[in-house]
Amino acid sequence: MHIYNGEDRQERRKKHYITPIIFLLAELIIAWLIISIIMIDFNIYKWTLWGKIPLFIIAIFFLYKTVKIYKRQKNYKRKV
Repeated sequence: MHIYNGEDRQERRKKHYITPIIFLLAELIIAWLIISIIMIDFNIYKWTLWGKIPLFIIAIFFLYKTVKIYKRQKNYKRKV
């Protein structure tokens, strides 16, 4: 049991490399599924330009968000 002595303590976490990639892939798959349902075809090569452009824009946004997450993570050193 820790006794609170008035100091603010924050949890120090290690950098995560795999978790943001898993979330990126999940977001891209969900975007692909939603646009596939709208286009009534799951094959991206058969989509018209009106289906490929939103997928491209969504993919760029999710990539930007993932890069921002990587930049926000700090590399804390463990206390010995």
